[in-house]
Amino acid sequence: MRRGNPNRDCLVCYNGTVMSKATLKSIPVSEGQIIDLKIDSMAYDNAAIGRYKDFVVMVDRGAPGDVLKVSITTIRPNYARAKIVEIVESNNNYRIDAPCKLFKVCGGCQWQHLPYEKQLEQKQLLLKNFFSKLNLCDDVIKPILEASQPWNYRNKVQYPVRTIEDTGRLKAGYFEWHSNDLINIKYCHIQNTLFDKVVDTVRDLAPKYRITAYNGKNKIGWLRHICVRRGVFTGEALLTLVAVHEHLSRSQEFVSEVMSIYPELIGVCFNINTNTTNVIYGPKTKVVKGKGYIFEKINDLKLKISATSFFQVNTLQAMKLLEIINNYACLKGSETILDAYCGGGLISLSLAKYAKKIIGIEEVKQSIEDAQHSVQENAIHNVHFINGKVENKIQEVLEQEKPEIVVLDPPRMGCSKQVIEKILHSDCVKKIVYVSCNPSTLARDLGILTNNENNKLFSIKSIQPIDMFPHSYHVECVVLLER
Repeated sequence: MRRGNPNRDCLVCYNGTVMSKATLKSIPVSEGQIIDLKIDSMAYDNAAIGRYKDFVVMVDRGAPGDVLKVSITTIRPNYARAKIVEIVESNNNYRIDAPCKLFKVCGGCQWQHLPYEKQLEQKQLLLKNFFSKLNLCDDVIKPILEASQPWNYRNKVQYPVRTIEDTGRLKAGYFEWHSNDLINIKYCHIQNTLFDKVVDTVRDLAPKYRITAYNGKNKIGWLRHICVRRGVFTGEALLTLVAVHEHLSRSQEFVSEVMSIYPELIGVCFNINTNTTNVIYGPKTKVVKGKGYIFEKINDLKLKISATSFFQVNTLQAMKLLEIINNYACLKGSETILDAYCGGGLISLSLAKYAKKIIGIEEVKQSIEDAQHSVQENAIHNVHFINGKVENKIQEVLEQEKPEIVVLDPPRMGCSKQVIEKILHSDCVKKIVYVSCNPSTLARDLGILTNNENNKLFSIKSIQPIDMFPHSYHVECVVLLER
């Protein structure tokens, strides 16, 4: 997200570079117009970027080196969007046939048509553009760490559902890009293979147990999402059905049938969400059978992960992430650490044996309960968790605990300016390890931390990108800052 009003037209950041607003007279294209275009690079989007008479055109599913005929679909003051009419010429180094048959329509992942090494190259270029205004030395941004397993890596799936009117059958999958049309997915190349089987079984059993998708317009139906998560190292799996209420006729019979087919399932839950927002989970989860959580093993830790708790979606890359955080923290055993936005406590617990004391803050109550359970499971005694918003709790922790190191792992929107200002004005904090999945908000926050008007500044020592999300445009970064 950009600082200030995200809907303003004067400046918009797509590939990390800022494009100035164009006047209506200077826009050289019109909706429906077909133009010839050469693609230069990928955007932080599902699109690639070309320029037509110096005007930016973003083309869905384009690739660097493409020479295309495109049709303009949308015009904004500073860019246009277009769809491919014809691929006149392509660069074999950058464009391949996507393994997924649904790739051209599914919005689940966006870069399957690029060879994996070129995905990494383009992500590296995007990061350099995002951080260009920070005036970093050439060696600060490290080469991105590739995924050793770029396929079938997702340890969680969350599919919205629809009922097919003609047949009454259930479909589940991802939405089409820029659309509310749901793609019925039978096989997904980027997630654990068990998920396809479990979801397909739920679809097949839905008519038998009169399970219908909830329709928000007429308020009819029951099921909103099918969610499955699995421990990579434990093999344990959990099925969660997000519904508008917990009452399903023959629910025990349905759940028993599903669990009898898949012994990996150690539990089935109903999560109740009556809200009209895009948030998937509601506040209440009912365990219908078995357990409402799984365990995962990371190195020597045993971690509890509930149905609605946050956990890194790529387990193998998460282990690399923890190694980088540990190296950046460079602990001697005497340090107190604040782990802001601690989630289920993965980072806190992984650093515990190297530090004197760790305090984690997390807003989501279920994540805190999981973290506290994991503390007891692993007999860890120097970690304390606080349930609440970071904005409301950080000042008290800074004043009372005086942590030398702060770990920041905020959601995609980044840290609030209030949190950053409190860290800047706390003399005890000497080092920040910032973990981010959004380079746009990361660049914004790093700008504040390194260019503060009160001169209480931090210096960026290292930025290590990690490819947590192969075949998408997303990229994770770990940043080391020192006072």
